[in-house]
Amino acid sequence: MENEPDLDDLLRRLRRLEDMEAARNHLHRYAAALDTPAPDSIAALFTEDGVLRTRLGEFTGREAIAGFYRDRLAADPSEKRHFITSPRTTWAAPGVVEIASYFLFTARAGTSVLGWGTYLDRLRIQAGAPLFTEKTIEIHMGTDLAKGWARS
Repeated sequence: MENEPDLDDLLRRLRRLEDMEAARNHLHRYAAALDTPAPDSIAALFTEDGVLRTRLGEFTGREAIAGFYRDRLAADPSEKRHFITSPRTTWAAPGVVEIASYFLFTARAGTSVLGWGTYLDRLRIQAGAPLFTEKTIEIHMGTDLAKGWARS
């Protein structure tokens, strides 16, 4: 039939969807790793030459990324839970997916804390296994419940 896609086209589309789903699932592995913080486990979710960008700077390579998380966890050892919402996946190239998403977090130390922001991620998928090549974290709000946040 004239309008039916050919088998090669269907296979390419299926691979794209599988890559996008593998990348989306990787976000949940990241959130779970943050909830049971082990800096080396978090860094293992990145490629060897992966880049993490935050308001505190740019960290390149697993060693530097693990160091960033080690420093942040030492500065704030509170128990946290992370939630990723509204992921928008974009297939960029074979084995490359970009995801823009929102995140929320809660924390319990001496007081209850909440915050939110955005992630912009680029992932490489090889043999169904995704790793971050780039991750940009932008925190929009982080406050305790006593202080709250001002309306704008």
